[in-house]
Amino acid sequence: MLFGYPIAATQENWLHDCLIQMLQIIHQSISTGQTPPVWPLIIPQEFRSRLRRRTRLRSLLEDYQTAAALLSIDQLMRVSTALVHQNDISGLLSGTCSCEKIGDLPEAIIEPTKKLFEFGFNLLSKLEIRDRQYKVIFESTPYHICPFCGCEYFDAPGAPREALDHYLAESKYTFAATNLRNLVPMGNKCNSKYKLAQDILYDDDGLRRTSINPYDDFQGVKISLQKSVPFVRPQGIYILPDWQIEFEPDSNDVSTWISVFHIEERYKRDNLDPEFPIWLSEFQAYCRSRKFHPNTEQHVLAVLDAYLTYLTDLGVKDRAFLKLAVFEMLKSYYISGDDTVKFFINTIAIGGIA
Repeated sequence: MLFGYPIAATQENWLHDCLIQMLQIIHQSISTGQTPPVWPLIIPQEFRSRLRRRTRLRSLLEDYQTAAALLSIDQLMRVSTALVHQNDISGLLSGTCSCEKIGDLPEAIIEPTKKLFEFGFNLLSKLEIRDRQYKVIFESTPYHICPFCGCEYFDAPGAPREALDHYLAESKYTFAATNLRNLVPMGNKCNSKYKLAQDILYDDDGLRRTSINPYDDFQGVKISLQKSVPFVRPQGIYILPDWQIEFEPDSNDVSTWISVFHIEERYKRDNLDPEFPIWLSEFQAYCRSRKFHPNTEQHVLAVLDAYLTYLTDLGVKDRAFLKLAVFEMLKSYYISGDDTVKFFINTIAIGGIA
């Protein structure tokens, strides 16, 4: 993930808080042999006026209560624990907390839970909470780009909505399906072609893993291509590098992101290989527009440094973070005396040392 989302985007989490409180009231009442409050008194008072006319919510809550009443006290305790732990988003992503998945809970409670939280998730749109969350994110981040790939641009608020991904899959961690801390806008490719319903907490072998928290002041990943070997693979009139991508920090969280979103594969196939010749041409155009006429290799390096500064200032825009890694790699080879790189930079990009 190339940058994090502002925590302010999760502040309007009242619907989720309300659902959780009502379920906890049901659990507590059943476990102590009492009758849960009737609708709408079961709705926490501060939210009552907003939800009391939601008759479908009332029906689904009653179905949940009926199913919960069939459970033993021990089973109800398991459900109560799962409800809390599935919503410890930070703890789950950092690996300090674990939880039972919805499919591991008593069968009687599974379907009522799924239907209740599916309705709750749809209610986020009807109440315009989802739109307001997206607006905060769009206006607060410097880049209107999917941070999970850095390539797909986001449309402005008011356009058809971007995908809102359940970071912890709804099918497995249903109690977190309405939690804004678990809901992240995501580009269509990242959402529907790569992440899908993958379990971000477990790999394909069922091993526990940690993951980046999108709302935890994440500072982003840096891409390095320093171990790539330039100009070894022919394609058309250009010779493509053998790309070796390194990610910093080299952590378990970052490894999960790379795996889940197929980042390395996508960067090589969709960006580095097809765009490398274009990026060389852009560098050539940059040099011409500024009328650079270097007459020594030190002057060439100064031109490269100026271009690197330009790309750094662009941040994530127009895949500048990948271009930056490419030209940092080329500069390193230039300094090392690589003849092929020096030929490309001196003769093709800049037009020859005067």
